[in-house]
Amino acid sequence: MASLKPLLLAGGRSSRMGTRKELLCIGDNEPMYKRLISVLHAACPESDTAYVSLRDRTSAQAFYGNDNVGCSPDDVLKLNIGGSALTVRLIYDNEDGSPQDKDVDIGPAAGLLSAHRQDPSATWLVVACDYPFLTTAALQSLREESESSRVPVTCFSNAEGFNEPLLAIWTPDALHYLQKNVEQGILGPSAVVKRLHGRTLRPENEQWLFNTNNLEEWQRALDMKRMN
Repeated sequence: MASLKPLLLAGGRSSRMGTRKELLCIGDNEPMYKRLISVLHAACPESDTAYVSLRDRTSAQAFYGNDNVGCSPDDVLKLNIGGSALTVRLIYDNEDGSPQDKDVDIGPAAGLLSAHRQDPSATWLVVACDYPFLTTAALQSLREESESSRVPVTCFSNAEGFNEPLLAIWTPDALHYLQKNVEQGILGPSAVVKRLHGRTLRPENEQWLFNTNNLEEWQRALDMKRMN
């Protein structure tokens, strides 16, 4: 397998939520992006940098000024996670970091392809920013399945039988195919999983796949967190 790099997708418009999902706090006043970056890093310790895909440079401003976040002028954050400093590189849907034209919005494929531009030879361990109960164990099981099956893309499947392509491992071949699809107007990452006969696996714990797209689901997540 090519070098594995951790990627957090946080470039969505969050229109159904009404506020940016990656900045919501599930517990201990820790925003989702920090929690998930920590989980990604623990599952991919060989990478000395974690990556966050954002819509544009304006989106990055929300990370600055936090006491636990340092920044540099070259799109790099220094996060203090568990008492250790972690390097986080920001990447953008458009190469120059300019705002994406709403008329050509290609959805989550934009974040995946921005990572592919960043390093075309890398395999990416990908997590969307709306899985509040995702664990390192979940991502480790995904890695084990990917390494044993050696298919272009590996992801979880949910209880309804749908795949979760934004909680997945994407190889360069799969991302190249996604790029070709997007050029033909086929925007959904799930289409790549199906066409390339990607490997899907059911989670050991269904809660790993609970994701939050609106305020009602976010409130359910908070209630579940309190009960646990």
